[in-house]
Amino acid sequence: MNNDYEINSKLCNKENKDLIYSISGKKYLNGILHYQLESESGQIYLSEFALKERFLQIDNNINNLKKPLVSSLYSKITDTVSRN
Repeated sequence: MNNDYEINSKLCNKENKDLIYSISGKKYLNGILHYQLESESGQIYLSEFALKERFLQIDNNINNLKKPLVSSLYSKITDTVSRN
């Protein structure tokens, strides 16, 4: 199958664009390509099928990523709280 994702590619979940993941490794398990994803909260392994279904690849300009309205509001609140 075609390897679409390279090491150090940035991804985000389609439903929660606040969490940014980085691909840190690739491994074949039972004949299926799996990717090791790392974020601030830890690391996980996902199959290439799950990755394509649930995640979006982010280009170099992460700031242009459209966030849902609630996500933007949450970011503003946490930014304000962390400044105090």
